Amino acid sequence: MNLIIKDSNKRVIKSQEIINFNAFSGLFLICITARAKSKKQIGVGLERETLFIKIDDQTFPDHGTEKDLINNSAGFDGDKLNNLSKTVYVVTFLQEQPHTLTLNGTATLENISIFNVETVETLQINSENQAEDGDRRSWITVIMNRLPLQSLTTTISYSRRKRDSDDVKILIDGKNQSSFTRNSKYYLWKYIGSLLPWTQSNRNETETFSLNTPAGIHIIEFWADRMPILHNLVIDFGSLPVPFLQPTVDSPAWTGSFYDDSEVMLLARAIYGEMGSESVSAKIAVGWSIRNRVEDKKSHWGKTYHDVILQKFQYEPFSKNSGVFTLITRPPLSNPLENKAWHESYQAAMDVLLGTTTDPTAGANHFYSEIQGRKPPNWSKNHKIILQIDNTKFYKFY
Repeated sequence: MNLIIKDSNKRVIKSQEIINFNAFSGLFLICITARAKSKKQIGVGLERETLFIKIDDQTFPDHGTEKDLINNSAGFDGDKLNNLSKTVYVVTFLQEQPHTLTLNGTATLENISIFNVETVETLQINSENQAEDGDRRSWITVIMNRLPLQSLTTTISYSRRKRDSDDVKILIDGKNQSSFTRNSKYYLWKYIGSLLPWTQSNRNETETFSLNTPAGIHIIEFWADRMPILHNLVIDFGSLPVPFLQPTVDSPAWTGSFYDDSEVMLLARAIYGEMGSESVSAKIAVGWSIRNRVEDKKSHWGKTYHDVILQKFQYEPFSKNSGVFTLITRPPLSNPLENKAWHESYQAAMDVLLGTTTDPTAGANHFYSEIQGRKPPNWSKNHKIILQIDNTKFYKFY
């Protein structure tokens, strides 16, 4: 592995910190170690410390509210960690371009390491990570981003202690790897220090877990009680992993996650789904209505294009039950009319994002198209139309 960044400058992150780095296209291992305090440790009337990470435009997992991102296995939640150290690894492909690692929230950062990894069938992480003495909590998380997972081999040490022994829980994609039956009080835990004989109070175990899972987002979680040690972790992809290819205007096929789309790509899908057969003017107006939501000072709909567009029940084309979901995920470019509509939508998205066209809607953030047989939405009765283009009416809330 080739070390790109090593930052062991211990510091408190307040609100946000952005780390910029450049990289050649390839497979990368990103490691973040931090700790977060609970509400009780901070003081009366103050909120707990929390932190979640983002690489370029992608969060882990690749959806959810800020609360979801903090509470999941890749987040740092002070009420759960109680100021104990946690490490998150991300294994992902990155393209040759400038990148950003964004840390959102407040916590004490202890280490960031970024490695370029040679593309091989197995990846070995020499962790040598001993859990800090504490009660059962999240300890180490490994996120595999759009990668296959054939098997996982772990080497872990744990001990029997006088009052409370070391325990280790392992979950892979949410599935507990314990070999105990559900009738056992230890069924959630893989390695149980209290079950070791006093004559052999320390044990070092290596075990392989066979998964045979296809490429996707895979999450490996290690939970610790007391002070076990993860010595190393070997990830077997099963075959040479294939680099992730981001959708483009001429190759727009959906990967299965809209968070793989760039902002312009996602906005183009939204415009195409809403205004595919309509005029360029209508396409630009819809694009601006979405931008106006993103730039809303009170963030009523979210802070990014992904937040706004993918919010449930807001843009019908992104519902899998809608009639145009297939259209936006795989635009039929072989059809001349659809090809034209798609490229117009993409250009409109570019013009809106770059600001090369002014906002024709005067700040509108809602719209609907009059379609025969469909009732107007209830909200339209309480607001005045500020613009109409073709059969689409635009409104401004707040």
